[in-house]
Amino acid sequence: SEEKKRIRRLFAEKKLKITKYQHQHNQDPAWFRHKKHVLICSWAGRPIFSRYGDESKLAAYMGVISAIISNFQRCKDNVRSLVAGRHKFVFSVEGPIYLVAISCAGESERHLRLQLDVVHSQIISILTGSIHNTLRNRPQYDIRGLMGETAEILMTELISSCNLSPAIEMKCVTCLRLESECRDRVATTLSTHRTKNLLFAVLLAGQQLVSLIRIRDKILDPSDLILLMNFVNNSQSLRSGEAWTPICLPNVSSKGYVWAYVCFLLGDLSLTLITADSGDFVNLQEVKRRIFDQMSKNGDLSTVQKAIKRRVWTAASLHTEIYELVHFLYKFDSARQYIMPAPNHPFKGKQGLKTIMHEYKRVVDRTSLVRTDKSHTVYFHASDASAVLAWIRPGEFEIYCTFTPLVPKEVAITACNRILRWIKREEKSLFMLQLNMW
Repeated sequence: SEEKKRIRRLFAEKKLKITKYQHQHNQDPAWFRHKKHVLICSWAGRPIFSRYGDESKLAAYMGVISAIISNFQRCKDNVRSLVAGRHKFVFSVEGPIYLVAISCAGESERHLRLQLDVVHSQIISILTGSIHNTLRNRPQYDIRGLMGETAEILMTELISSCNLSPAIEMKCVTCLRLESECRDRVATTLSTHRTKNLLFAVLLAGQQLVSLIRIRDKILDPSDLILLMNFVNNSQSLRSGEAWTPICLPNVSSKGYVWAYVCFLLGDLSLTLITADSGDFVNLQEVKRRIFDQMSKNGDLSTVQKAIKRRVWTAASLHTEIYELVHFLYKFDSARQYIMPAPNHPFKGKQGLKTIMHEYKRVVDRTSLVRTDKSHTVYFHASDASAVLAWIRPGEFEIYCTFTPLVPKEVAITACNRILRWIKREEKSLFMLQLNMW
């Protein structure tokens, strides 16, 4: 009962993010005070989604956006971005679906475009790529009825996650920190039990990956995995028991659905079994039961639960003896995974993490101007609030470290080297290193 209460509170907060702004519209000064808007409409100007406000009340505003894009297209050109004072407008045209991000938060065009791309992919994951044909053939069709309230929560949560996580910008995921022996046993358990048409088996701890098994000729791209994580963790209907739902994975195939069996084993630990057979539900129920029984019997379920409940770690946990180190972000290129501790003072909490992530985005934009596929890049930037060191070795890793503002560059490089040595020692518990296939 306590778990059910927690879930109800969690989804009440998610719904509140949407409903608290639903009265706003473009005639309301409060609507313009938001730092970032995402608006989506069809080529006929029909509203599809607005991060803030009521889409119906914004219909005229979206009609203007549609007209601007269409006018450029009539001149055989595409509008990519506009700057008006502090605001940046970034446009994306995906067939008959028009998306625009309006931001005064200092984000670059590149980052805003990545966010629009993933929001469009989320729409495709719900409705498949066939929605483009529907809108071309029926320009006045209102697709909001097909998407429902859950889709609004999914897209809102996806946009919000961009401020707190590098997953979308870096196209990578993070793994639950877990002893390698336990992760290997879990992978063996998942690979042992399957059905003929099973494509993927994914064990998630909230937004963290525990284990993944795939068939040999299909790859679950990190972009699809991010959409799956968002779908599983932000759909309240999936929490009620064993769920059976269609989902489109755009990088597997945008043309149609696969079928997902989703079951939350304990707390936020979920098992998702993805199949090509729409009649596989009963068989996958049995597969889940066997997996649950084996993980319970050999103690892996308890070990994973303890890992989930383990106290949040920070950069101080590494004992680098460099006390100016506040935070770091490390991306393992070949595995397409990242690790990131909770930030230390003075950047503790959600707002502090937003500040750090914003600074990392700025550093990524600056290094992208000089980096190549072959050369190593080291970049150091100091401001009144912090100092950031970036070290990029293409094909190997990217690391971004945040320090207090007065740290010398030499000390920052020393800290970076110590972090890299610690990651090398702990990599088996930090990352999923093996490709597990049937």
